[in-house]
Amino acid sequence: MVNFSIVCPIRDEVDMIPITLPSFYSTNPSEVVLCLDKPAPQRVVDAVKKVTDLLGVTNITRIIEVEHDKEYNWQQAYIRRTGFLKASNDIILTSDIDLVLDPRIDNYLSLIKDKVGLISFNKVAYPPTVRLAIANAVQKFWRHKSFTGLYAFSRKAWLETEDIEHLKHQITRAEDTHLDYYLTKKYESRFIGNLKNLSLRPKEGRQYQYMQGVNRWLIRRQSLVRMILTSIIYFRPYAIVGYMHAKHYDLLKFKIKG
Repeated sequence: MVNFSIVCPIRDEVDMIPITLPSFYSTNPSEVVLCLDKPAPQRVVDAVKKVTDLLGVTNITRIIEVEHDKEYNWQQAYIRRTGFLKASNDIILTSDIDLVLDPRIDNYLSLIKDKVGLISFNKVAYPPTVRLAIANAVQKFWRHKSFTGLYAFSRKAWLETEDIEHLKHQITRAEDTHLDYYLTKKYESRFIGNLKNLSLRPKEGRQYQYMQGVNRWLIRRQSLVRMILTSIIYFRPYAIVGYMHAKHYDLLKFKIKG
């Protein structure tokens, strides 16, 4: 069995905690690190304590209060990474509090070793959405490298590879994509698509799609052709808008500097 830590940021999702937090412990972690803005809302702390007392897992649960850092444009990036640094194990599974985890996740964590630095896991929407259904169907018929916000990785590999200054000053969303992009430049990754990890807030608004597109250019420098195909296949029309705006802005800055 692999020793691993779960790291999860929480804001004020008191209603989610009794539903999703028990599933974290079903994966047999060595510890669960919950990261909250300082000061931690008392009702969130009370909700966590109620669950952990009931399950008898208080001894492997840690609540960390994280001060605001003005250097980061996206505070969640800093909060999550503070949890990574404070975790006790090299292998870290990071989740969000709106996810119900499949207990079989821990069967795959031993894959993280040597050349493999990261594993990403599929998510199933509840209530169901067309986009996630298509994403899972595409993965079944066309096996390809995929990445979701539910992933496990080697902290050592992360510390070796991430561009922290770029993360601090330019990333305003998709901090997980940033980690994946830099880590997998040096290490291999795997995608596990046969689990039932439930996403309880699967809906995407225009702003979310827009920022997805912005970061496809800002982080991955994805080609226009692939961006168009991705937007069509996954029903994200506003992603292409964000992508084009970000690309145009970068080209404009380049011309001004030149």
